[in-house]
Amino acid sequence: MTSSYLKGIAYSPTWTTWNGPYSNTGPDAQFSDSDYANDSFQALWNSGQDDAGNSYRDDVGTIGSCGFNLIRLYDWGPTRGWDAATGVGNAHINFLDYAYANGLQVIVPISNYFLSSAEYAWGNAYPDSKYSFDSAPSAITSALTQFIGSVVKNGDIHPAVHSFSVGNEIDINDLSGQGGPAVDPASRLARVIWWIVNLQIQINASSYRAVLLTSPISNGDQGNPESGSAPLSYWFQAFWNGVNSDTLLPFGTVGGSGPTFEASWFGISTIGGANDSWYYNSVNIYQYGSGLATTIGQYDDWSATSVNSTNWPGQQFSVPLLLTETGLARGGVDDQSQETQYNTITGEIAETIASYLSADENSYLIGYCIYEFNDEVTVQANWGLYMVEPESYPSGNVLYQEATGTTQVSYAAWPSVDYPVDQLFPVSSQATGLTLMAALKAIFTSS
Repeated sequence: MTSSYLKGIAYSPTWTTWNGPYSNTGPDAQFSDSDYANDSFQALWNSGQDDAGNSYRDDVGTIGSCGFNLIRLYDWGPTRGWDAATGVGNAHINFLDYAYANGLQVIVPISNYFLSSAEYAWGNAYPDSKYSFDSAPSAITSALTQFIGSVVKNGDIHPAVHSFSVGNEIDINDLSGQGGPAVDPASRLARVIWWIVNLQIQINASSYRAVLLTSPISNGDQGNPESGSAPLSYWFQAFWNGVNSDTLLPFGTVGGSGPTFEASWFGISTIGGANDSWYYNSVNIYQYGSGLATTIGQYDDWSATSVNSTNWPGQQFSVPLLLTETGLARGGVDDQSQETQYNTITGEIAETIASYLSADENSYLIGYCIYEFNDEVTVQANWGLYMVEPESYPSGNVLYQEATGTTQVSYAAWPSVDYPVDQLFPVSSQATGLTLMAALKAIFTSS
């Protein structure tokens, strides 16, 4: 494996006083999700300055300069920057342009809301057995075409787009916080597969360049080897091969009225022939060191055992793997020192993966994303590569207030509102003084 593997960062910039979601109307609607990779919030990610002479924070420029080549996002409002004449939202194009100029590709997300039973999502509907486009409600079919349209430039999908990522951790998220009731595991699975299948069909029908597709899960279905209980099914297999109504739920799955899936659904591999050229598995995983290397090895060289409590299916199908989150276990600000964080991310994650890929050029692993660029200050998390200084909680060190400007979406115009631009401080080693970003750049350059 050469240095061409993906070295990504999870990016979801918020600020110390952020407390979304709010609503879809009124001044708070600008904050109704955490989609800040658009023109309204360019003071966070772009270069330049505003009308008052305040310098933008330039997160994307910083990320690109430190050797990363991938950004993973979590939310993306496809109709931001809505043009009624064309039926396209274009407020993310400048973000994609700037990412591309800095050598970065972007994982564009379809958030969990678009899998939920909310009124303007799926409601009470489910796809048919063939995942036909028209079997989804009109709100969802419109959303799919809007997502694709939001990344098209000059008649094709923007070159910065790496992939579409459908949902996040649907195995441990029953979607009840997305504006509707809880969704059972089989229905969550069916809705994800509908999105993946129809994104691919619509991209092909428009003769756009191919982009990859995925749906990140947690690694909960690896099971717990210490408990002695083995998962007898896996979410990777559920996506790829489908499930029957008597298929056991993977270990750790949240929700559902029984031990099995509640319905039968075909998998991605049965729709449209051999699809492993445009689909990859993805997982959020908080292992490091030898445990991380062992997990990757199990994916690469899976073999059946009497108790597959930690083994994942890998060579049962030739589907690449991307680790969409890696890092320390989440916790409060005092749970992990910055020095521990620094040493774990450099020595036990980045160096472990670089060493593994150097020794196995045929690995299915295509890369990883570190979690994340800046800490999620609303939960006082301490795992960002840049962060607001802990001493400044809860107010933060605000550089200035910036206006979003009026935002046009497909169904409304959101009024301008101010948001704070926090000053971020790089995590550094107390022993060497070297920043975490500089240490990662050195690893990326040498691998």
